[in-house]
Amino acid sequence: MKAFKPLSSLLLMIFLTVFSISCRNDNNDNNPSGGNYPKKVSTTYKVTSTTATSANLIQYKNETGANIDVPNPTLPFTKTFDRIVNKGDVLTVGYGTNTSQIVKIEILVNNVVVKSQEFSSTSGALVYLFE
Repeated sequence: MKAFKPLSSLLLMIFLTVFSISCRNDNNDNNPSGGNYPKKVSTTYKVTSTTATSANLIQYKNETGANIDVPNPTLPFTKTFDRIVNKGDVLTVGYGTNTSQIVKIEILVNNVVVKSQEFSSTSGALVYLFE
């Protein structure tokens, strides 16, 4: 059951992040594409590491808003797609590993970094909310 720990930690982290973001009502100055909805955006997820060449799992929201699991991906990992979004839609990406690693996650919208964070743990996740 040890292999499921990163996945459960990842899912918990994604849930807590989405919940905390949904409770805020601040303006997002990093919105590169303005505030008119619905709109088509280019989305890129980047997961890189200075200490690992692979992860156990990367999970992200795809062009339809569905969660996609990528088991045992090599790092660096990049996924780019176009998506129609509405106000309140979210982009999420997270990772899980068996051991603590230094992993950087970035979310780009229309080639602009809107979220970026480096983690030193077995899991991490980012969420971007369209406001």
